[in-house]
Amino acid sequence: MSSIRHRLTWSMCVAMAALLIATGAGVFLTMRHLLHARFDETLIAKARALITASEIDGKQFEIDLIVHEFAGFGEGGDDYFEIRRLAGGVFQSSPSLAADRADSPGIGHVPVPADDVPRLFNGKLGDGRLARFYVSRFYPKGDKKGRHQDLYLIVASPTGALLRDLTMLGTVLCAAAVAALLLMVPVIRRNLNLGLRAVDGLSSDVSRLKPERLHERLDPAKLPVELKPVAFRINEWLARLEASFERERRFSSHAAHELRTPLAELRSMAELAARWPEEATREHFEAMVAATGELGALLEKLSMLGRADAGGITVVSESMDLAESLAQPLARAGDKAAGREIRIERRVGDERIETDPVLWMAIVQNLLDNAVSHSPPGSMVQVEAGAGLFAVTNPAPGLETADLDHLFEQFWRKDPARAGYGHAGLGLSIVRACAGLLGWKCAASLSGDHLLRIEIRWPCDGGFPTDRNLPGMPASAGIRHSLPNNETVGRDSHGFDSTSDGR
Repeated sequence: MSSIRHRLTWSMCVAMAALLIATGAGVFLTMRHLLHARFDETLIAKARALITASEIDGKQFEIDLIVHEFAGFGEGGDDYFEIRRLAGGVFQSSPSLAADRADSPGIGHVPVPADDVPRLFNGKLGDGRLARFYVSRFYPKGDKKGRHQDLYLIVASPTGALLRDLTMLGTVLCAAAVAALLLMVPVIRRNLNLGLRAVDGLSSDVSRLKPERLHERLDPAKLPVELKPVAFRINEWLARLEASFERERRFSSHAAHELRTPLAELRSMAELAARWPEEATREHFEAMVAATGELGALLEKLSMLGRADAGGITVVSESMDLAESLAQPLARAGDKAAGREIRIERRVGDERIETDPVLWMAIVQNLLDNAVSHSPPGSMVQVEAGAGLFAVTNPAPGLETADLDHLFEQFWRKDPARAGYGHAGLGLSIVRACAGLLGWKCAASLSGDHLLRIEIRWPCDGGFPTDRNLPGMPASAGIRHSLPNNETVGRDSHGFDSTSDGR
């Protein structure tokens, strides 16, 4: 697997190579255009100098010899000219094309101009060398009798030196590009190492994080701007993970504490029965059965919450009559409330509800039992059920507004010293788990006169939200819903025992 450093190095090298090639090509083409333009300007200037220096003196055609030498047309010069007649034949030529020279290249074949427009073109001299030609009609000064009106001028300049200069320029540019690219590779790698040093540092800091040191956090202040969001996200993740681990530790500690009491009671009663069997009474064994039942109920609740957290609970939807479904739980709650002189005021509508019967009963029974168990004797519990709402309100003089954040936590109780394993602090956790699985909203509020109201709300058109099942998922498939504090609940196909519990 290639690293970021490796990929960046190669991509930047390729980009630099392309940039150098494009830049070199641009420089070369620009310089070639400029050199060709300058070459043509010089050639035209030489031709115009010849035309200016030419005249008819009496009957003789003359060109100033100084111009010959200055423009490079003298003997041994590298530029050439010929003055020809339109009908054919050379009228005059430059000293560099002297007829008595054995190495004279000759001007070569040049088309006769058809008009007075000067022309520039590429061609070859008589010896085959490449040259640039200038051709123009030629009217010498002082030709009053018109004897030389059929002349045209040919000026030729070899382009070998120009081509050598362009070749040298191209070679230098290519060599410079190759050298720059070779030098650029270590420079790029060094700069990438410096730029990625922060990434290496962040990777090293993250690798040092251990499960036993989740309280540690990354320091975003020493990171560049691009990596600060990563550090913030990792810190948020560490905070959530630390909170999750802490909840697990509290859960294990509280579960062990809650199980210790009934187990100790059972053990003591069993030891008494084993040591003095003749003194064992019916009440003695009934107490053991009751302790076993309480222990089983607690284990069942813990098992239910564990399956909910693991997403192993499915939801089955059925249509139920709201008033009919509440009749039996309200009757049982009424019997318990009567023993504490608590009145239950109910307002139940005649709507139908679409829900899972087992989860619905768990919500109802735990909320009713929680309200009856924690209300002061002689007080009143209000139950309201209607379109999209199930709410239970009861006096809670010991609660404060700050306690609402902990109300649905597992094993939380306002008074930690309160005895009795019948109220382990799991009832409202189960309520929230069931409501979350159904896609319903669960909320608690505390009024100014310390009336605790716990509401369960669902869409008025049915018990489940319309998007509770994913496309293609069967109705009996397990689903998970997000809950406060990033917890999830579920339900398996075996159901669970939802006996009452306290806060």
